[in-house]
Amino acid sequence: MADNTYSRVIGWLKILLPLLALGILSTLFLVARTVDPAQDLPFADVDIDELAEEQRIGRPEYSAVTSDGAAISLLAERASPDPDSADALSGDAISADIDLPNGTTVNVMAGRMKVDRTDDLAQLSGGVLLTTSDGYVIDTEQVDIALGRTDIRSHSRTTVEAPIGRLTAGQFSLTSGNEGDGAYVLVFKGRVKLIYDPREED
Repeated sequence: MADNTYSRVIGWLKILLPLLALGILSTLFLVARTVDPAQDLPFADVDIDELAEEQRIGRPEYSAVTSDGAAISLLAERASPDPDSADALSGDAISADIDLPNGTTVNVMAGRMKVDRTDDLAQLSGGVLLTTSDGYVIDTEQVDIALGRTDIRSHSRTTVEAPIGRLTAGQFSLTSGNEGDGAYVLVFKGRVKLIYDPREED
């Protein structure tokens, strides 16, 4: 009799225990928080279609040596092909360094840039700040930088902090002098106004 009772208990337990386990699992799934995969995945808010169309380049750099020996380096935070020209590239957050053979260096910061390989020209705009190692700080709206020779020009209003004082002008240019003499000429034109400060020379 005892053996029969033991066998019946074991038989019922074989049925009840799996059912109990299934009940516990079902309860866990029912009370678990519903997860929205699209909401919880740690992805940035990015327009995939826009990325596919724009063909952006991260931190492109351009380096060259001009015919008079100046080294030019251009760096953009991001850039993309220009939709209007197959030979042009547009970029944002620009920094440039120009090392002249006479030892002078020019650092350039700008908001935007367009490089045109056809004209061998870089057009910087969006507020341009040039700082030279010999003490000039030039603030203007737009600057054209030739890539094959030392020729930097602006035709927009220019303000300058210079070693001799403060200057305003309608435009300026920095070009190499006579070929082979190693000199460079900085020229200001267009209603030039200079506030001379002798203390700047001390």
